[in-house]
Amino acid sequence: MSETVTRMAPGEAMQEEALQGWAMTRTDPVAGPERPFDLLFVHGMASGGWIWDRPWLERFAKAGYRSWTITLPGRKTGGSIATNPDVLDTVLSLAFEKGDTRAALGLLAQSFPGMPALDGPTLDDFSDAIATSLDQIGRPAAVVAHSLGGAATQNLMRRGRRPEATVLLASVPPYGLWRASMEMAWLNPELYMALMDFSMAGLNPGNIGVMRHNLFPRGISDRDFGELVPKMTDESLRAMTQALGFPPFAPLPGPQSDVLVIGGELDRMVPVPDAYGTAFYYGGIPRIIPGAGHVLMMGEPAPAVISEILGFLDTRQG
Repeated sequence: MSETVTRMAPGEAMQEEALQGWAMTRTDPVAGPERPFDLLFVHGMASGGWIWDRPWLERFAKAGYRSWTITLPGRKTGGSIATNPDVLDTVLSLAFEKGDTRAALGLLAQSFPGMPALDGPTLDDFSDAIATSLDQIGRPAAVVAHSLGGAATQNLMRRGRRPEATVLLASVPPYGLWRASMEMAWLNPELYMALMDFSMAGLNPGNIGVMRHNLFPRGISDRDFGELVPKMTDESLRAMTQALGFPPFAPLPGPQSDVLVIGGELDRMVPVPDAYGTAFYYGGIPRIIPGAGHVLMMGEPAPAVISEILGFLDTRQG
């Protein structure tokens, strides 16, 4: 198994047709007209290919699209203790069962909270993974990218690799998250501090309530949230630092009809002004989904988001 799957949720690699040549899964069309390109869905911060659930993918399959989901690279050593408590079992096994004390101490050191700041993947690593995925698909493909995945996709475009079309969902703006971060620190310091804590120590009793309330401002059931939490992973602080906008990671601004920007009315991570800033950067107007937070692909907002994406993709069929 490739090191690129260290982000995958427990059991995900055991699912049907998982890892089809790389850390990707495929959903074939079941109805609709023949489409001239496939779709590649790129997840955002602390998640994986699992964030695009079956009902979401089925909507595109019924519209005639073959869809692919990618799980972006994680750390070679996997998660820190905060999100992967099983690492302690591995450390003990190395030390006492295999007698490899040096390897055990090395793994333990790499598992301390905050270590992703030192050895996590970069935006270029994420962009390389997206490029590899597009190569694996082997035919034209549009990219639908969420949050941090949007920064990686824009970075790929800056490097000269342009998908058939690009949909940026609640994406990191092309000028970075510095403006949104300043606004958050001033107007929502509780969320700002919770995100700092999450970046270093993963979800924990001190931040989980704040994260839940701000990621899902219209609410989420205990059952759905309980299923989501165990799948969330450490995020690379190296990539997150780059996502602030220094150095620049986006292509040059200007009218780009192959880019659609979608934001959530209640998004507290990438607020509405940044959705407009992103759309204006690419010469367009954003689609703002009423009542939606940052996680646009889950819950009540999903049907409206899918309709916007399908409508845009129809304009790219010529």
